[in-house]
Formats: sequence, C-alpha cells, structure tokens
Amino acid sequence: MDETISLRELIETIWRGKWIIASTTIVALMLSALASFVWIKPTYSANATVSVNNGIVPGKQFDETDSYFNEIITPSAYMERVQSLSVIEEGIKNAHLQGKYMAEQVKGSLSVENVPNTNLVRVTLKAANPSDTKKLLDGILNAVNQSIWKDIQTGVEKDLHHFMKLKQKEHVQLQQTIKRYRQEAASLKLPPSLLLDAVISYNNQYIMTLDSDHLRNISSLSEKELIALNELSNQIKSLADRYRQYVNKEQQLRDFIHTFSIGNKILTISAPVVPQAPDSPKPLLNMAIAFVAGAMIGTGMVFFRRYWEESGR
Repeated sequence: MDETISLRELIETIWRGKWIIASTTIVALMLSALASFVWIKPTYSANATVSVNNGIVPGKQFDETDSYFNEIITPSAYMERVQSLSVIEEGIKNAHLQGKYMAEQVKGSLSVENVPNTNLVRVTLKAANPSDTKKLLDGILNAVNQSIWKDIQTGVEKDLHHFMKLKQKEHVQLQQTIKRYRQEAASLKLPPSLLLDAVISYNNQYIMTLDSDHLRNISSLSEKELIALNELSNQIKSLADRYRQYVNKEQQLRDFIHTFSIGNKILTISAPVVPQAPDSPKPLLNMAIAFVAGAMIGTGMVFFRRYWEESGR
C-alpha cells in the first residue's frame, strides 16, 4: 500500500527539525568562512597582452637581415620562450625575487595563449602576493625580450665574424695580386697608370697620356705577355669585387645590429598591473554555496530522522 505525505506534514516535519537545519547551515557557513579567510591562501593574478609581429608580409621582398628574426619572433615561438625555465629564472632575477620563488613553481602558475587569428599573446601569472605577481610577470616579459635579442645578436655576430675573415682573406689575396701585377708591369717597362684599369675600370674606358717610349713598349708586348697581364687584371677585378661585397656585408650587419629594436617587433599592448582583489578564494560565493549545501544537508537529516522514527514503529 503506497503511503503519501501531504504538504502540511512536510512543513511540520521541517519545522520540527528547524534547529537541525539551522545547526548544519551554521556549521557549513563557519567552515566556509574558516576556509575562505584562514585555511585557503589567497591567489592573485596579473595579465599582459603582447603583440608579436616580425613585420614580414607574404609576397614582400625578403631582406637578408630578416633571417635573423623571422622564425624566432612569432606568436608560437614567443609562447614557447615565455614558458622556458631559463627565461623564467632570468625573470625571477629581474624581479629580485630569488630564493622566494622557484622556476618550476612559477611555470606551473603561468598560462599563455594565442588569441585566435591574431598575433596577440596573452600571458597570465598567479601568485600569493599581489605585488610579487606584477613584478614576476614584468620580469619574465623583459627576460623574453632579452633572450630574443641575445639570440639575434649571437647570429649576427657569428656572421659578422665570418665575413670579416673572408674580407681579410680577400684583402691579402688582392694585395698579393696587385703586387704581382706591378712587378710584371715594371719588368715590361709599362707605365704604372695601367694599373688603374685593373683596379677601378669596369668598362675599360679611360683617358691616359703616353709618350712615344711608353707606346713603343706597349706595342712590343708579345701575345703571351698580354694574356698574362690580362689574367692578372681580371683576378684583381674579381678579388676587388668580392672584397667590396664582404665589406658591404660587414657594414650592413653592423648597421643592422645598431638600428634593430625588439620594441618594434614585440609590443606590450596591455602591461601587468598590481591586482586589487584575489582570484580565489571568493568568500561570498563560498559562503552562499555553504548556506545552500548546509540547508540541504540539514533538511535531508530531518527527513531521514522521520523515516527512521516511522520505520521503527
């Protein structure tokens, strides 16, 4: 036979157990307050939004110096670098918080995301101290820029040293070849002015005043002697061209390293600020949840007590 409980009986049951409901609710509220204000340590978060743009446009002519940063200044590469333990350790040093925070601990509290279909990167850091949170995130962002600049500088200096060695090598060979040309020209009693053709003339057009003796000496040169001189002249031109190329490369890299700025490629759109309120715990929310949970538990205990009493009869 089915038994039913009227609304009146429900209200009477709840009323008789009002102290149980009140007690469980108060206990739940007290536990929630203790957890929110005493047991659980507050957590603060600082946020930053960074624009990462290497400036390379698809279809645009690729500059030689673009190779030093086009792959390391991208949102994905930036995100990996932010989470690097070495960068985080440097960021802790920048914030002067060594000994208080460990790199692994900070990495676990760091979250990084790329805003879809943009070059924006959002970085969020959580810590127990609001001032430390901002300092740490500022330190990490600066450490990322320092790390990127160091990698670019290392690559440029490596190539700069390479081109300096090549330039020096070509310079030595050029000096030796010019010396041979001068010796050969002197042995054939040719005017020193002819050396200008080997060094600076590209179209073989220049004006030179020669006396009859010089003309006689030139006209008396054998085919073999002319070929040898021409070969030396071509060698000097080739060596001079390569030497100038290496000089230009060296100067280009020196200009690049002096003018390049990380700030033109990585721009902080939204800088970290000291958080004013903790992310967690949230006392009001926790106590509201505790109130509802306590009332529900108390009501359940009241109805369980009635069931226990009636089943015992």
